[in-house]
Amino acid sequence: MIGALDMKLLRDLWRLKWQVLAIALLIACGVAVGVMSASTQISMETARDDYYRQTGFADVFATLKRAPLAVADQLARIPGVAEVDPRAVKGGLMQVAGQARPATVLLISLPDPGRRGLNRIVLTAGREPAPDRADEAVALKTFLDAAHIPLGSRLAMVVDGRRIEMRIVGAALSPEYVVVPSGETGLPDDAHQAILWAPRRAIAYALGLGGAFSSVALKLQPGAREPAVLAAVDRILAPYGGSPSVGRADQASNKFQQERIERLGVMSAVVPPIFLAVAAGLINLILGRLVEAERDQIGLFKAFGYSDLAAAQIYLKMALLVALIGDAVGGLFGQWLGAGMTALLAQYLRFPQFEARFAWATFLVAAGISLVAAVAGAMGAVRRAVRVSPAVAMRPPAPTAFRRGVIERLPVWSALDQPTRMIVRSLERFPLRALATICGLAVSLSLLVGSRFLFDSLDGMVGKIFFEEQRWSDSVTFVEPRDFVAIAQTRRLPGVLTAEPTRGAPAEIRLGRHTEKSGITGLQPGALLSRPELTNGTLAPFKGRGLVLSHALAARLGAQPGDVLAVRITEGRRASADLPVTAISDDYFGAAAYMDRRALNRLIGEGDLATGAQLLVDPNRRRAFYAAIARMPTIAGAASRADALASWRTSVAQTLNLEMVFFLGFAAAIGFGVAYNLARTALADRARDLATLRVLGFSPMDCVYILLGELSILALAAAPLGLLGGIGLAEGLAASLSREDFRLPGDVPPISLGVGLMIYFATIAVAAVPVARRVGDLDMVAVLKTRD
Repeated sequence: MIGALDMKLLRDLWRLKWQVLAIALLIACGVAVGVMSASTQISMETARDDYYRQTGFADVFATLKRAPLAVADQLARIPGVAEVDPRAVKGGLMQVAGQARPATVLLISLPDPGRRGLNRIVLTAGREPAPDRADEAVALKTFLDAAHIPLGSRLAMVVDGRRIEMRIVGAALSPEYVVVPSGETGLPDDAHQAILWAPRRAIAYALGLGGAFSSVALKLQPGAREPAVLAAVDRILAPYGGSPSVGRADQASNKFQQERIERLGVMSAVVPPIFLAVAAGLINLILGRLVEAERDQIGLFKAFGYSDLAAAQIYLKMALLVALIGDAVGGLFGQWLGAGMTALLAQYLRFPQFEARFAWATFLVAAGISLVAAVAGAMGAVRRAVRVSPAVAMRPPAPTAFRRGVIERLPVWSALDQPTRMIVRSLERFPLRALATICGLAVSLSLLVGSRFLFDSLDGMVGKIFFEEQRWSDSVTFVEPRDFVAIAQTRRLPGVLTAEPTRGAPAEIRLGRHTEKSGITGLQPGALLSRPELTNGTLAPFKGRGLVLSHALAARLGAQPGDVLAVRITEGRRASADLPVTAISDDYFGAAAYMDRRALNRLIGEGDLATGAQLLVDPNRRRAFYAAIARMPTIAGAASRADALASWRTSVAQTLNLEMVFFLGFAAAIGFGVAYNLARTALADRARDLATLRVLGFSPMDCVYILLGELSILALAAAPLGLLGGIGLAEGLAASLSREDFRLPGDVPPISLGVGLMIYFATIAVAAVPVARRVGDLDMVAVLKTRD
């Protein structure tokens, strides 16, 4: 049976339903953000870890030119190595029907019959190639889908200077290629990144790798020291043209996924507490006003024998019910958002099993915090209810003693009209309430600016990389380092307006006790198509044998201009030298070093060679250019800046846009909740005053002005604080989301501030409209009634 106090609680909840729902909405948003981010994170981690475990994903990866299979036995004897999987791997170009630009193809040998191997593929359609067929292959499903290639198609490719034709008999997924970043741009480009698996016998015969391997994957024993294994692998493979080996953490596909997972973790930790803190403040505001308005009722309950605790429980229960409603809605909404995010990510993160999961731990923690926040917000009202004396509470409240405020003593006071004076007096006499409102609105604007900043900064980062620093339209990579004859041939290709050779070499760079495996890119002196920039926007100078370090590599080494680095080239003759740092480039992606191409060639000691070229191609002749390079056996890879950007915008950017819509909506919810509750509280507190003004002849618009003018002033006062807070939040998010070889620019672009302000004021206006309409609906007779 429901008691009298519970009946009162239900009536209060119904009477304050819209304010209660506004607060519950804030709690729901906070819980939903945490649940969405954590659920998506758990879904990704579970799908990835299960996939890796089922397919034997390796711990160490290495590539080389050619080594006999007997070398794999040496690798197996390295302490800590549990399993070794040598593979024949070669790359080339492949013309695909319906695509102008040829796709970069990587041909990988399947394990011999009876061997499981590492990085096992998962067949999703068709069948595996017959062991005795040299013309059948399985292709990566993401490539087949993006390039619209049906099973049974025959694909012709040029690999290692040989023309090969394969019939695609199956589609597969691979733990090694969940995401396939382009080697030239670092961005996924599924339609132009083909991965094919065929029997070892077929690949070895076609590519001249019989009895040899050119790539190896290793599985480590539990507790093995990865750095020691990497060093041993590099030492054994060095005579065979081995490139520096990498651990799982630095494997391209895994690293791309891990950065995505970590970004979700940052969001789930940073955003929810902000919503819950604002909700606690609003609960304190609403319940505090309610206790003041119901002093006589509280006194009457106590006069009838109810204890102090029983009278206070009404308001504590109300706060807990609001929190529970918010938790329930937030959990359901967060689960729905998490499922949507998982479905979107599944479009370019291909796992055999990628199911949406619910982050119960995060939900329970967020719900618990929300309950604590609700109780904390309600404690002020509870204490006031406990202190109410029945005899004092049942008397009419003493008239308020007014006195002139600071602003009323200023000369400008006489110039204000009567409604404006009422607004100013209200702000002066309730400064704590005004300050709390300013803080709540400022938090809303800060979240709006910070949320918008994430998208604008990523878009700006890509624009800087591909339109300011990288001005080439296309690039090609040679099978082997080539002399200037190859460059001259490239310049004569159809549509090529200009070509600049580049030389890349893997290197080990050391400063003091810090050692990094990186790559040195040699650029042409006076290059126009690619040149690192300094922080002031000027081009980084190449001085003799000096190195220009990327921001990420300099941070890892702790290097500054003027430092001397010990550099060892990890291919060819393994040349080494001490090279000075001449500048630090202001880039956002990659950990690399740059130097004069001629100086790099002299250091390597193999002649004036290039490993690729960056080109500016006439857009009207691009199709002819692509057709020409597809027939050239000397070219192993090609990239297009336009295609890379288009792929980024349709995959990664699509997910980012959806996230930003969520966060902008959540941030707007704070502004709505604060503004609506303040306006409704002001209406409840001043309903009698407004009705009196109507009787005295004030128009409804005057009353609306008095009611909402205070909100407008507070919104304007909160704007500068919100913008400063948004800039601080943006810088914090940029620092939290930046990684060793990836960083977000910390500068907040003006568009982030402008969009944030627009949504902020629009949200406040939307919250004020329903309250303003209630002013015209006031029942003046009922409002003007007073207790004797």
